[in-house]
Amino acid sequence: MLRRFALAFGALLVVSVACEAPAPKPEEAARSYADAWQRAGYAAMYDLLTPAAQRRTARDAFVTRYGNIADEMSLTGIDVSLGVATPEQDASQKPIDGRVDVPLTVRYKTTKIDPFTRTVALILVRQPDKSWKVDWTPEAIVPGLSGDRLVRMTRLAPTRGRIIARDGTELATFGDGFEVGVVPGQIKDEAAMLHSLAPLLALPETEIKKRYANGQPDWFMPIRVMPPSTSADAREKLGVIEGVQLRPARVRQYPQGTLAAHVIGYVGVITADELQKLGPKGYQDGDFVGKTGLEQTLEDVLAGVFGWRLGIVEPDGSQTAILGERAAEQGQDVQLSLDLTVQRAAEAALAAEPKGAVVVEDPSSGEILAIASRPTFDPNAFASGDVAATARYVSDATRPLFDRATDGQYPTGSSFKLITSFAALREGALQPGEKVPCPAVWTGYGQKYEQLNHETGDLGPIDLHTALARSCNTFYYELGKRLNDKDQHLLPDTAKSFGLGKATDIDYVFEAEGFVPTPEQPVPGTTSDRVWLPGDATNLAIGQGQLLVTPLQMANYVSTVLNDGTLLKPRLVMNIQKRDGTVVKTFERAELGKANARPQDYAAVRDGMRGVVADRDGTAYGPFFGFSVPVLGKSGTAETSVGKPDGWFIAGAPYGNPTFAIAALAEEVVEQRGTFASVNAARIARKTLAGALNVSP
Repeated sequence: MLRRFALAFGALLVVSVACEAPAPKPEEAARSYADAWQRAGYAAMYDLLTPAAQRRTARDAFVTRYGNIADEMSLTGIDVSLGVATPEQDASQKPIDGRVDVPLTVRYKTTKIDPFTRTVALILVRQPDKSWKVDWTPEAIVPGLSGDRLVRMTRLAPTRGRIIARDGTELATFGDGFEVGVVPGQIKDEAAMLHSLAPLLALPETEIKKRYANGQPDWFMPIRVMPPSTSADAREKLGVIEGVQLRPARVRQYPQGTLAAHVIGYVGVITADELQKLGPKGYQDGDFVGKTGLEQTLEDVLAGVFGWRLGIVEPDGSQTAILGERAAEQGQDVQLSLDLTVQRAAEAALAAEPKGAVVVEDPSSGEILAIASRPTFDPNAFASGDVAATARYVSDATRPLFDRATDGQYPTGSSFKLITSFAALREGALQPGEKVPCPAVWTGYGQKYEQLNHETGDLGPIDLHTALARSCNTFYYELGKRLNDKDQHLLPDTAKSFGLGKATDIDYVFEAEGFVPTPEQPVPGTTSDRVWLPGDATNLAIGQGQLLVTPLQMANYVSTVLNDGTLLKPRLVMNIQKRDGTVVKTFERAELGKANARPQDYAAVRDGMRGVVADRDGTAYGPFFGFSVPVLGKSGTAETSVGKPDGWFIAGAPYGNPTFAIAALAEEVVEQRGTFASVNAARIARKTLAGALNVSP
């Protein structure tokens, strides 16, 4: 009996031993932990912690910390590989029973820096049920992290590139200014602080308060960036106001002030809409971005690329370790074709008019040597946050922020007659040497539709030279009729071939397209039922009616006349370069096409343009009397809807070998008795050319 019991017990023992599951391995628990981490299963990871680790760190705190660190890193994922488990050792390097170290090699992948790899020591502890759990500490996230230390992604801001003139003169750069901020918790007497601060910052008290209202007591709340030109007295007064702190700041600066302001543009604080677009590139609330001009269109070039540094920091922000870094790419400089001697001459010449524009172009290369619009503004006001000054600019009825040179659209007046001349000569509507009547009243469409010349007398039959020099409207009404009778498209198509009514394709400049009326579209807009009338052709022949152009187009048009018909792409940006001067991109001379004119006709038209200035009865003889350099040009006075005409003068100099092409506009001129608006424009052109040619004005 006893033997049978012993045999039975032995058999049962063998069966029990044979059925007992093998003990779990620590690597299996480590793998489960790593798998959960790779899929961001932070709650599942928490379930794998030891009871002691769970007592030290609550579930919500654990899950939140992993999530926050992933967000701070801009983590897109991790790759984890397991090393060989080894017993944990005590201080005497003896193995500790039931505790093993499984190294995890973790490759962190983020959107802001290159992937980086760290080895995490994962400590696993055998539990009473023989399972293995993770004895978790913050170092299991990344080595060097502790309970109070933080993972911090720090943005590395690049230096914004400069905008420089052709001779290297800085037009937009950086200067050493300072930022004025308020620390809410340090304010003792808010009313007194606001009363002292407002006049020094040129900001309303309500605006200042709004800018720090949502700040925590110990936060530095930026109020305004002050330019390098801020007086020492103002800085001293700001520094002693309780609750106010000053910090050094690199400030965008425009050393030449208003010079070429419309082209250069300005920077300002990023808006919510801009931040939504630029945020993925690293921009943050409070950053400055280009708002207008080249500062805006070349934002990507000038701003550079933000860099990032991922590190571990103490609660006070001091850094203890760098995990990875992507260096910032510094902004690149932009060199313009502007000749500041010519630019200053153009702006000085414009000062005589309330509103106007000047564009000077090299007719052989298309380089823009000067481009000016009046009234103008100081971009430093915007870069420094001068609210009072910017408000004045914005509310000014003369629209000083509007770039008349590239965005203004105006009828050309008689400066269009060059195109009518080319079309008529090409199509046989005017024979070389032919004389056409120049009566005071033209009745080509009958007495009911008579059109007037600007001169009251009958000049009789005149040739092309005289017609251009004296700007005879009735001569050109007749040519317009002849062209229209032959083909309604001849004159509009010729105008377009000289670059009118379409964008010039200038790089990085916002420009209006203008409008050339055609039989298919006689008025701007696409919904009009208006049909092409004979009077549209005669109006177009003298640059009136629905025709609209920009000063930039006009400078390019006269350049085309001066260079025998090559329509060039205007060039304002010459190159993009690194700060050390290494050129990374060059903008070469580019031809857009050939104007629709016969080569043999350019000399005849330019001869008439010379008569405009040189003949005693030429329309610009008076404004250019005594000028030491021979000039050829064409005047234009265009009627406007406000009753004040616009004056034009397009020209080239020196005659015979022109190196300068100019379009000058005097907008809404109050004409003096016996003069035309074009006289004002001719005076602008003369003064500009005097500066460009270095001769007496």
